[in-house]
Amino acid sequence: MEIDDTVDVDESIVVNLNQTRMQALCEYFRKRKLIWIIVLIIFIVAIIAIPTILVTVNRGKGEKTSTTQITTVEILTATTITEKTATDELISSVIINEKTKWKQSAITVAGGNGPGDQLNQLATPWGIYVDDDSESIYIADGWNTRIVRWKFGANTGELVAHRKLQGSNINQLDQPFDIVLDKEKKSLIICDVSYRRVIRWSLQNSQDTPILISDITCWGLAMDSNGDLYIPDWERHQVTCLQQGDTEGTIVAGGNGQGNHLNQFNQPHYIFVDKNHSIYVTDYKNNRVMKWMKNATEGIRVAPGETSGENPNSLIKPMSVIVDDVGNVYVSSKNSHQITRWSPGATEGAPVVGEKQSGNKPTQLNCPHDLSFDRQGNLYVVDTDNDRIQKFVIDRG
Repeated sequence: MEIDDTVDVDESIVVNLNQTRMQALCEYFRKRKLIWIIVLIIFIVAIIAIPTILVTVNRGKGEKTSTTQITTVEILTATTITEKTATDELISSVIINEKTKWKQSAITVAGGNGPGDQLNQLATPWGIYVDDDSESIYIADGWNTRIVRWKFGANTGELVAHRKLQGSNINQLDQPFDIVLDKEKKSLIICDVSYRRVIRWSLQNSQDTPILISDITCWGLAMDSNGDLYIPDWERHQVTCLQQGDTEGTIVAGGNGQGNHLNQFNQPHYIFVDKNHSIYVTDYKNNRVMKWMKNATEGIRVAPGETSGENPNSLIKPMSVIVDDVGNVYVSSKNSHQITRWSPGATEGAPVVGEKQSGNKPTQLNCPHDLSFDRQGNLYVVDTDNDRIQKFVIDRG
């Protein structure tokens, strides 16, 4: 008997339908698996990426903070530099007037080790020149017959001009009374009293010492902004102006014999010249300071003297004179051992440094001679009989 294995149409359709469903189901699960794989990959990437992003963000914040801090430091530094520059400019342009005060205890900046000829000593110094540019003080060391230079803060001086044991008197000194530094020509101009002359002493060649003017008994020296030299002649009772290249000079004050009239002097000593080319002269034996304006025929008394010692603030035997920015006159007096300030129109001076009694304490002077200011407004005094140079620091309090 034969078996009929033929599949009818309905059964074939069912089989095909089942196969289609199976394929669809497999495709469905295959796609779901792919999706889960993608999700898993995304999850893993997220786990790795998020900490990296956080680190980057924090690092960026740190860099911004550092940059801000650096910028702040730079700004503060710039501000500090600006403030320092402004302070330096302020210090270099101090205005000295009738309200200016100085600390009463002075600093010894040269000498002060007793009279002697060692480089840490002075012997009866007379004149000084304070050079702010080189931070030095040039000193006419009278009885040692030499010029010494002391750097600011130094314990000893440096010999720059002196009496030579051999050679002609052209390049020798004998009792220098005062000095001026000619920066343009790099030389000193020296009042050489015993030889009755004014000479130029080169700082580069000690053999180069030309005589600028002779037959003159000078005590002090001053130079104006044009390089013209002013020389008091205390034997002829006059002031001579020596211009560049001139060897004779022109009388610009006095010259009318010895006397006490306004057109006369009686042994003029030190001299100061201001920016208007007016000269101030200590008229030693007339006990006064005279101001002669340019081209004037007589002087003006700016520090009137007294002929007696009854007034403790009177001016007796004035030695040196300097003038501040507003016309106040500062005078050293041989007999009072003080430095006094004379305001315009004053009939007596106001002591600014020194005591009534002479002495060698930091607050005392003994026969003070030459005076000078530096750029910071500090006052320098040649304390002659104490063989030292005293610096009175300006009081900014």
